[in-house]
Amino acid sequence: MTNCRFARLLTALALTLALGSGLMAQGIPQTGPLETLVLDQVRGSDTTPVVTQVALDPLGRFLATAGDDHVVRILDAWSGEILHRLEGHTDWVRSCAFGPEGKLLATAGQDRQILLWDPATGRRVQRLAELPMAVFTLAISPDGRILAAGGFGTRIHLFELATGQPLPAAETAGRDVRALAFSADSSLLATAGSQGLIRVLTTDGSRPVQDLPGDGRTVRALAFRGDGAQLASAGDGAEISLWDMTTGSQAGTLPARPGKIMSLTYCGGQYLAAGGSYNTIRLWDTAARREALQLTGHTGSVSTLVFNAEAGQLISGGFDTTVRLWALSR
Repeated sequence: MTNCRFARLLTALALTLALGSGLMAQGIPQTGPLETLVLDQVRGSDTTPVVTQVALDPLGRFLATAGDDHVVRILDAWSGEILHRLEGHTDWVRSCAFGPEGKLLATAGQDRQILLWDPATGRRVQRLAELPMAVFTLAISPDGRILAAGGFGTRIHLFELATGQPLPAAETAGRDVRALAFSADSSLLATAGSQGLIRVLTTDGSRPVQDLPGDGRTVRALAFRGDGAQLASAGDGAEISLWDMTTGSQAGTLPARPGKIMSLTYCGGQYLAAGGSYNTIRLWDTAARREALQLTGHTGSVSTLVFNAEAGQLISGGFDTTVRLWALSR
């Protein structure tokens, strides 16, 4: 990281330690991005890509972006420099996920392919599978054992990542899969889609499938808290639901806000970031059930969020074709 950028990070952190830069919206502090990255156009295109997902490698070195121009970009997570452009998909790339230590990147989307890449070199390692449906979401368990893929079908396709061999597929709780999330200890896999039910599976099959009722509206985002004891879900419904994973019951909700929620991520123990079609990212204190901070700057739907705990940064991507970095207190 350059000295200039490091100085800007420290300045922004100092501002957000007080939960806001001085701007207020209905009594809620607001702050702008630390940095905005605009992705480049590929040859033959006259537009920059919509950003569907951003992934951060576990060691914090690489960012990967997936979008509608069929290209995956690998960026240096500190400088924002584009290191590699991964070409091989033939349609919209909907999702990307890093394996342990950032040595492997999985990508998938509308062309039904799951491709594996070496992010350090940009080399394609393997064409893992071609599924019978378009893929909307991917997730890799934190222990690196399992890759899960879901989309416009009634099954979650599972693979042993080390060998690439398929594992028995799991049935969804609805007709499609819009969101997947593993718990930090890799023991649980949560999945949800357009029918609003949330299904929680144990990855070793040690406990029965658990279905959480939801509100019947499409669920577009799921996130486990770091300790795995709480799951957040949101989408087209009026509220963000917080689930107690020890009891399988709803632990509470966060108040209604306009628009659809498309992305969720926990930022430390009690803070939850939510982005969606209203362009503003809202940071919630889940313990106090209050909105603590608004992050403003996106001019299109915020489709993806990831928290970089090492840097104290929230990273977002959206339909405005940008990736934005936000400094948060830790």
